[in-house]
Amino acid sequence: IFSLLATFFISKDWYHLSAMGGKILPQKAKTSGKTVFADLKKALFGFIKAQLTLISITTVIILIGLLILRVDYAITIALATGIVDIIPYLGTGAVFVPWIIYASISGDMGLAIGLGVLYIIVLVQRQIMEPKILSSSIGLDPLATLIALFAGFKLIGFLGLIVGPVTLVIITTLKRANVFHDVWVFIKGREV
Repeated sequence: IFSLLATFFISKDWYHLSAMGGKILPQKAKTSGKTVFADLKKALFGFIKAQLTLISITTVIILIGLLILRVDYAITIALATGIVDIIPYLGTGAVFVPWIIYASISGDMGLAIGLGVLYIIVLVQRQIMEPKILSSSIGLDPLATLIALFAGFKLIGFLGLIVGPVTLVIITTLKRANVFHDVWVFIKGREV
């Protein structure tokens, strides 16, 4: 409740609060703050663009696979599965796993095997493409992005797949804006 109320009041008085903060903060902090805010905004839009790109690639692969398997309503199923791909950790498995189980139980082993192969292709594609697309859209090193995804997942779970890259973006942005250097110089007691 407090978070929601604070968000409302901060949003309501944003321009007043930022003008007041602009008077209090030194010029160096304002410049660094603008750089950090601009980089974070760019990274956020890059992250959204990367996710949309990954979802589009997944949807196209599923559509091609379903057309090869001659599944009815392939376009609708591919689009629905692409939308479900937004869900972290579950993704396309929320559609494919029950469908494969149902096809196996109903005796259609050809469809079950075909769906299983298609699901593995989608999983492998996602694991290979995600670090590269995220890194190029956000402007990070692919290896660092992969490490951030892995560390975030191990520390927090599926939410870490979002928190890991966001933390990496924040650290990289603060480094680009020389915030760490300025803080270190301030701690040492020398002029900036």
